[in-house]
Amino acid sequence: MPVSSVQYGQEPWKYVNGLQISNDGTTPDEIIDISVGSILDSTGVYQLISDAVLSPSIVQSGLNGLDSGTVAADTLYAVHLVADPVTQQAMGAMFSLSATAPLMPFGYSAFALLGYVRTDATSDILLGYWTAGNGGRRTFMYDAPIATAITAGAATSDTAVVLTTFVPAVQNTPVWVKFAMTPAAASRTLTLKTYGAVGDMYQATSQVTSVVLRDTAYVLAGLNSGAPSIEYLWSAGGGDAVAINVAGYEFFI
Repeated sequence: MPVSSVQYGQEPWKYVNGLQISNDGTTPDEIIDISVGSILDSTGVYQLISDAVLSPSIVQSGLNGLDSGTVAADTLYAVHLVADPVTQQAMGAMFSLSATAPLMPFGYSAFALLGYVRTDATSDILLGYWTAGNGGRRTFMYDAPIATAITAGAATSDTAVVLTTFVPAVQNTPVWVKFAMTPAAASRTLTLKTYGAVGDMYQATSQVTSVVLRDTAYVLAGLNSGAPSIEYLWSAGGGDAVAINVAGYEFFI
């Protein structure tokens, strides 16, 4: 008998309880755990109830594995709970490049997005931390912030920082941006903002020449031709440099 059940959805819209993702990054680093819990499926028709911890492996294929192909390096994957509401086959979980249309195993027709994982340069799942709760809004933080392409930036006009593979490609995704700015002079200003925004959403001002200023900003990522992005700029140029990393993000399920 499957340790799960599928019921017609009677809970409030976007209700979810439990189903927290966890991964210690070591035992082994291609597997995550998903706690017990319940959630409405993507259509809002079925209540999916998982009564056992699930441990899908991204190096496996099909149910409790990757929905298609082989795992890629430096890639963001969606994690879905999948179920068979007709014959009640065992509930499971799957990794997919798609947050909205995973390739389902034969007989399975209901799914719900639970969150995301990112692989590293060797295609292992990066260590990170996910919140749980009774709502659809959740937080993920990388164990160590990931470097973007901006490692010594000094642009004096609004310049895109592409966050593809770092955060979900969803408009206005809240992102924690960790930066280290090295000014060539005192009172230089670094601005961070949503891609396409007009105003200066976040600013940090240097105090001492050549002394690195480190901080974390909370910025919404906008979509730039489908790619989640933010923008940065310096108030002046010449000898300045900033490194921009992604510390984590919020997502909605």
